[in-house]
Amino acid sequence: MGDELEFIHMLGKETRRRIIAILLDGRSYRDLAALLGVTPAAIAKYISGATHPSDKTIARAIESASRTEREEIAIAIAEDLSVGLSSLVEWIIDERLPGQVLAKSLEENLARLRLAGVARRARIAGART
Repeated sequence: MGDELEFIHMLGKETRRRIIAILLDGRSYRDLAALLGVTPAAIAKYISGATHPSDKTIARAIESASRTEREEIAIAIAEDLSVGLSSLVEWIIDERLPGQVLAKSLEENLARLRLAGVARRARIAGART
């Protein structure tokens, strides 16, 4: 698993289940199991919530997802991580703890997202002309 997917370790069980469900939408249990290197029974357990997929399995899922599936997965992950981040911010505020490191990181990452959005819109506009 590459460093770019380090965030996977922070994902909750429900988000992991959602990722598997997103991939299962267009595949059979057997096909998805083969793609992820697990058994069809494991896929059934992930979907039912009896167990959850490992970081390695989620990394394989993300890497093998189509563009459309990756977009759905990105939304699920962003929702999960934003809840945790909001909880962290509330705790820092409530406890009157220093939040400068977090604030700086959030500002830098927000700027990166905005730049990526501008670049994406420019590519789309250029493709239309």
